[in-house]
Amino acid sequence: MGKIKDKYSDVQHMLIDKLINLKYRINDAYRSGKSENTKNDKSWVMEKVDDVRNGKTLTKGELLHANNLWKEYSPSRLNDWESYTNG
Repeated sequence: MGKIKDKYSDVQHMLIDKLINLKYRINDAYRSGKSENTKNDKSWVMEKVDDVRNGKTLTKGELLHANNLWKEYSPSRLNDWESYTNG
């Protein structure tokens, strides 16, 4: 039996996975109350997931923005912010 051809390339899968993981990080920040811009950031990320699924190549600026969001919503940074605000 032959292998079913996948709709997405390996690069698209990798990018979609990373964006979905970023969405989960944003969700965690929202639930913990540690960030204020979660709604806009989550909407932007989901828009990019849809773009990639529809075959769009993200620009360098979009990739840099995603990377900055990844850093902003990193668990260690959010914990640092909590100890700063509670200290």
